Amino acid sequence: MSVEKTRIYPINTGWLEGDLGTYIFWKGKAGEKIWNPTLCFYVDTGEHKIMVDTGLSDEARATKYHHKCQKRGCVESPEALRRLGVDPAEIDIVLFTHLHWDHVQCMKEFKNARYICTQTELMWAHNPLPLYYRSYESPVLGIEAPFIGCHFELVEGDTEIVPGVSVFPTPGHCPGHQAVTVKTVAGDIVIAGDAIFQWRNMEPNMEEKWRYWVPARFVSSIDGWRSVEEMDKRADFILPTHEEGVLAHPVYPYEGMPLRERRKPIRGASFFFGGN
Repeated sequence: MSVEKTRIYPINTGWLEGDLGTYIFWKGKAGEKIWNPTLCFYVDTGEHKIMVDTGLSDEARATKYHHKCQKRGCVESPEALRRLGVDPAEIDIVLFTHLHWDHVQCMKEFKNARYICTQTELMWAHNPLPLYYRSYESPVLGIEAPFIGCHFELVEGDTEIVPGVSVFPTPGHCPGHQAVTVKTVAGDIVIAGDAIFQWRNMEPNMEEKWRYWVPARFVSSIDGWRSVEEMDKRADFILPTHEEGVLAHPVYPYEGMPLRERRKPIRGASFFFGGN
């Protein structure tokens, strides 16, 4: 694997309406809604062609079962790859941050890929708490999730997938969530999945004296905060799934890309968990 060759391409599979108080920010402006992109990522290391997540479904299905959705000219991930000159059959690995409905659509079109997720997430996806039936498109709703019938390679904990691409646990949004670290010439880029929704989630809310303004959508806020701290320790740059600003650049890293300061102390907004 050549770090010099590694590139990450964001793919927007559509826009979802999200509430600033019940989803995007803890104690945000409840009732105020914004449109968020739903991104997946194509990672080309020069030796491996990898998808991180595969995006959301068609507009009608998304709106009926989940959130208001608009495609606005977006295409599903296999077609987006073709526009990049990549045949979906060339993808050799699909890494899933988690198995929520907007991260797994079209996965079966990557016919030659190894599907990789955590054991915890796969078990939870097949038997979710009823509150999360919709997140995993449970059959009790009369629909079938895309991952049904698929074979997964299961990982747990820090795991190197191929040289230069690894995963690490970031539970909280769901029990088996993981983030992906990609080594590049600019440093370590972490693809966050839904451990955070936007870059703003990594910044403080000084009114509340919080070091991070974490999202509101967690099965465990304790694990979620810990995961944000863990990403803060590891990432020179972060790519969240629902950050519109990511779309400003077609490929990462790019020339002049600003790197973040890992675990930056901020007076009056302390970390909660110890360690460097």
